[in-house]
Amino acid sequence: MELVSCIRNFPRHCKTAAQNIWRNGVMSVSSIFAVTITLLLISVISIIAINVQDMTLDIEQSLTIYVKMDRNISDDKAKEIQGDIEKIENVKKVTFSSKDEELNKLIESQEEDGKKLFETYRKNNPLGAAYIVEVKDASQLEKVATQIDDLKNVNETNYGGQSTSNMVDTLNTIRNGGSIFVVALTIVALFMIANTIKITITSRQTEISIMRMVGASNWYIRIPFMLEGIFIGILGSIVPIAVMYFGYQFVFAQSADFFNSSLITLREPFPFIYQCSGILVALGSGVGLIGSYFSVRKFLKF
Repeated sequence: MELVSCIRNFPRHCKTAAQNIWRNGVMSVSSIFAVTITLLLISVISIIAINVQDMTLDIEQSLTIYVKMDRNISDDKAKEIQGDIEKIENVKKVTFSSKDEELNKLIESQEEDGKKLFETYRKNNPLGAAYIVEVKDASQLEKVATQIDDLKNVNETNYGGQSTSNMVDTLNTIRNGGSIFVVALTIVALFMIANTIKITITSRQTEISIMRMVGASNWYIRIPFMLEGIFIGILGSIVPIAVMYFGYQFVFAQSADFFNSSLITLREPFPFIYQCSGILVALGSGVGLIGSYFSVRKFLKF
């Protein structure tokens, strides 16, 4: 019965919540400002962390093992170990490059004089065939390279050595550290928002007491405050969304001038901005709802 009454009076509760925000101007503005600053901080840090994570993943995925085969074997003989390479754990993709393809790559990398020089080796190609091996987990590069090196007719494997392994470890540290920092910041921010809303509602203890004295039910008292918390959260998310909408598009447009590598790129603005905006609204309204619920709860008897 009480639920039916709450649903029937929902428009009135919305109007009451809006009026309460207006009447308690100073405290409401304080709450909205706290939500705005907190969500703005969360959005900036999260966008940076997400893009750094994307960049580190792109860099890791670009790391490959270059496998040189013995020069004195034919392409057909070199192809015989492809199945053995594919069977190695953590191998993602194996691409074969014939002797002629290797010579073509060498010629294309030279200046004009170098191209003419290496063209003379067409009939007597001194290069061997090769494999480009992609791995599922960049941290396993060294292990996979060692296993490939033990295969028959493999002359040399090259993945960058210890410097590459150190870079992979650094990228993992950056990615994991960034994720932990964003989660920790979000938790702290949510507590800040909730506490600010609690202070706002606690200052209206007399108002709640009067409503109880005239016989208002617990939910009839609670719902306007909960809606008020939601409205405060939504209002507080407007500025962060606007800053993110225009700011991220500007930064993305300018990033092409600063990042010349295809591996260092930012996420496309859309639908990324829409997704982040939805999360900010959900965070703001959700924390406002929860903070209001528990703040009013201690003044009500069950």
